[in-house]
Amino acid sequence: MVRRRLMTLVLVVVLLLSVTLGAAAQEPRYHIVTQGQTLSSIARMYGVTVQALVDANGLTNANFIYVGQRLLIPEPTAGPGLTVHIVQAGESLLSIAARYGVTVRDLATHNGITNWNLIFVGQRLVIPGPGDGTAPGPGTTPPNVQEAIIIANPSATASVSSPMIINGWGRSMQNTLAVDVIDSAGVVVGQGFAVIDAEPGILGVFTGTVEFTPPASAQAGRVQVYSISTRDGAIEHLASVEVNLQP
Repeated sequence: MVRRRLMTLVLVVVLLLSVTLGAAAQEPRYHIVTQGQTLSSIARMYGVTVQALVDANGLTNANFIYVGQRLLIPEPTAGPGLTVHIVQAGESLLSIAARYGVTVRDLATHNGITNWNLIFVGQRLVIPGPGDGTAPGPGTTPPNVQEAIIIANPSATASVSSPMIINGWGRSMQNTLAVDVIDSAGVVVGQGFAVIDAEPGILGVFTGTVEFTPPASAQAGRVQVYSISTRDGAIEHLASVEVNLQP
């Protein structure tokens, strides 16, 4: 009799635990934002995408969260057609975007990246595609564009420090483009080159690294990229972007 009662008690306890754990498994998960966290770092922490966090919390700006904010964590899901890229040594956001035929902007936005120059080896990047709210990208060359040089990185008003990585799309008969870094007084503080990955004269992805003399304090500046005529040395095409030069 005692044994039977003991077995009954054990079964009741097991049943109660099962119900409790089952209910707990159904409870939504929340995360309280702490200092230094971004939506991207939180997404990686829980194995979900930035877009899933944005959708679950009704966020209008993936770049704006605040300390103490309570975020609902959606259940991780692979999703139909989800592609994840693991960043390898030597890769840039531009080269990865070109590989999958998406725009740098969509790739950065989809993964909560605010600095297009900053990705790291081993980072997981979710590649945007049809049905996830982003338009398909143009691949290595933007269609229906007349400009011979398009700067993708750094973006307008971006903060840059030396050495600076620059990339975008361009064409040149020499497959190289000149790059100048200019301070707020109009003085050239750095020069370099970017190499185009395409046949001569064909629009293709360019990338380069340029060192410049850092200012004593942060100030407005400009980065300009241009092609030089092989015939007379004149500037044929030029594109520029305003940036914030950092010490």
